[in-house]
Amino acid sequence: MNLLNLGKMPFSFHGGWDTVSKIHPSVIRSFLLLVLPCSLIPPLALLYAGSHHAALYWVDAPYLRWLDVAAVFLVMELLTVPLMGWLIRKLASDHQVTMDFQDSFLLASITAVPMWLSSLGLLSADLWLVIACVIMGLILAASVLYHGLYAILKLEDTVDAQVMGYKIFSFGGIVWIMLCSFVALPLMW
Repeated sequence: MNLLNLGKMPFSFHGGWDTVSKIHPSVIRSFLLLVLPCSLIPPLALLYAGSHHAALYWVDAPYLRWLDVAAVFLVMELLTVPLMGWLIRKLASDHQVTMDFQDSFLLASITAVPMWLSSLGLLSADLWLVIACVIMGLILAASVLYHGLYAILKLEDTVDAQVMGYKIFSFGGIVWIMLCSFVALPLMW
């Protein structure tokens, strides 16, 4: 999968998704080539923010605490993707749609990319830009999930993709808030 295809995925049911369906990468391949490298972006961005403009976030924590938080955040990210893959597969099953874990893991991985990339906003010393990047990441992730559910599950009705997308994204939002809490709370103590 290349960046051009990734850029089409939030806006199309076919752009990029047809390529992913043809490639059909294994869980290990998806993990090694997509999840692991992209999961490194937020912890590295956190470390940069902690060492360059921590005061922007009203945090006065030593760098070692930022390092601990970044490591925990990385582990939590790596655990969250298979959890979301399991949830996608479970909700598809509840809607009488058969989906193997390979596809659900891939969809969870691709859906997380906008969120991982949104963490690049932490490189900025402008709090409003950071907030804008997070909001944009959430919006794009929701759109990727919606289009991906429709394309990968080969649904006939977009409403089915919307319903499943709402349920999955609601749970994902709770998980995301928990991940952010893992970052914020230890830094404030």
